[in-house]
Amino acid sequence: MSSDQLIAVATDALRGLIQSALPAGTAVLVGPPSPEGEEVSGLSIHLFRVGLQPLVRAVPVLGPDGRRARPEVGLHLDYLVSGLGGEPLEELGLLGIALHALADTPVRERQSLPALLSQPDRLATVAPGSLGIQWRVLDLPIDQVSAVWLASGMRQRGGVFCRAEATWQAFRE
Repeated sequence: MSSDQLIAVATDALRGLIQSALPAGTAVLVGPPSPEGEEVSGLSIHLFRVGLQPLVRAVPVLGPDGRRARPEVGLHLDYLVSGLGGEPLEELGLLGIALHALADTPVRERQSLPALLSQPDRLATVAPGSLGIQWRVLDLPIDQVSAVWLASGMRQRGGVFCRAEATWQAFRE
């Protein structure tokens, strides 16, 4: 399994988690809003940093079926959730809803992910094994927040920074 598949599944699951919490018809787009794009009500999810989780050297553990398990991929995916430029107070309300969705259901296992995915078949691209995603809201220092906005080229507005800690573990016989 490659990390690009895990990144795609985690990003789509984050989009689905936030979309499911917002009022029907509210747009949730993956990627930064276009500076020339039409200002609409909704949120964007922008992946701005990908990192590897530190490797943990441990005694192999047994999986649920009794087979030995070993870590394969562990990623830290940092996102900026921001508005698409609609009415400012409405946008802030949407960010509040997104924040609650992240805090209320921070952990998702493989079996609960299909309900969040826009393309549930995408989950099949992640090889069999244990798959989990944990979302954490990040409290970044103001200089880091400013650096992300500046580097992204987006117009600065309210935003929620979060991390997906995505782990996949294969089972060996």
